[in-house]
Amino acid sequence: MGGRTHLTKWLGTEAVDGSLLACVQPFGLYPPDHPVAVGTVAAVEESLVDGYGVYRYLEDTFYGGGRWVLLAGFLGLNHVAAGRTGAAMACLRWMAAQGDADGELPEQVSDRLLAPGRRQEWVERWGPVASPLLWSHGMYLMLADELGVVA
Repeated sequence: MGGRTHLTKWLGTEAVDGSLLACVQPFGLYPPDHPVAVGTVAAVEESLVDGYGVYRYLEDTFYGGGRWVLLAGFLGLNHVAAGRTGAAMACLRWMAAQGDADGELPEQVSDRLLAPGRRQEWVERWGPVASPLLWSHGMYLMLADELGVVA
């Protein structure tokens, strides 16, 4: 990552995990303008963001490694904190678009899988991807609130 300082998935690697976004927002381990916060958000965006959806990590095979709705909420909260409301609103719209006909949000979406050949083993083991997932809905509402959007 060009010598940039950022949080990593574990010690001894430069790899990131989408959940590291939560260390900045909403949990506030670092303020949004701190070099570690800026570097972490940038590293996640560079390696794990695809069309406003966020992968957990590049080697993820859980249900084929889809993009996680709640991680898009973390990304959106980080955008709000950094003053990028347009990008945050795009995250919110992406999250909403993942809902089914009843507006229920899943844990993750399966349209752009990192490991498509691994999806079926998880379906056979545990059934379909969790939906609705309360945490996805909660992150949507948190981001909508931060943006002043009536959800």
